[in-house]
Amino acid sequence: MVKSMTGFGRASKETEDFKVTIELKAVNHRYLETVFRLPRQFHHLEASLKKVITQKVKRGRLECFFSFEGAKVAEKHLAVDWELLDHYVRFLRQAKERYAIQEEVDLEALLADPAFLTVSESSEADPELPALITSVLENAVARLDDMRAEEGTELALYFKEHLVKLERLLESVKEAIPETENAYREKLEDRLAKLVGADFDEKLVLSELALLLEKADINEEIERFASHLKQFYSILTQEGAIGRKLDFLIQEMNREVNTMGSKAMSLSITQCVVEMKTTLEKIREQVQNVE
Repeated sequence: MVKSMTGFGRASKETEDFKVTIELKAVNHRYLETVFRLPRQFHHLEASLKKVITQKVKRGRLECFFSFEGAKVAEKHLAVDWELLDHYVRFLRQAKERYAIQEEVDLEALLADPAFLTVSESSEADPELPALITSVLENAVARLDDMRAEEGTELALYFKEHLVKLERLLESVKEAIPETENAYREKLEDRLAKLVGADFDEKLVLSELALLLEKADINEEIERFASHLKQFYSILTQEGAIGRKLDFLIQEMNREVNTMGSKAMSLSITQCVVEMKTTLEKIREQVQNVE
């Protein structure tokens, strides 16, 4: 089954004390890479959350955004360095008397300085949250997977359409082989006629022709290419990550087509080879999106 590596999934769940929203964004990547945008007090959950993702996602770069609401999500603590603040205020008052400064000490401005006042969050989350986060993530991953499967269905149709075109082109190459053999024979006879006249040895022609046809024989390449086409269809029906298999198969198909092109002397075969290479490139571009 074909699945795209790109997609988006969002899920949200609300309880009496919390609301958790998770958004997942997946793009192409050679391997599976997960990036969690989690508050510090939830970092210890990353390993278990990754297991939830790997049940459905095998390849791609996945960014996971988490949003938390509720008074119990994290307790905030206010800390004031009173000793430092006392020293600072005494200094300001002494400076005021020494230099006859009329302005009063602005306590609000002092407390805005992080040297005197800091606000911190508790590093421990409410014990109810991990189970809620996992549940929401499972829903988000399921929606992401649905979108990836829908895009994968479109990709599969695209591949099959182009595979049919390759099959037609391969048939055209097969049909052109006898034409190529006749063209070789005519060229060889014309050359010999120019060199030795019309009275040349027919056995020599047949011998030379056999050597030329052996060098230009593309039947093996045709058979291998046809086999690769069957493999491609078969892989499209397999479960799991198939993108790398398809990418490797495209490389093999390109190799066979290039060999056909280098051996063939027929214009019609050359034209077919050019179209086959163009079609394979279109398939290869889309294979990069397959998980």
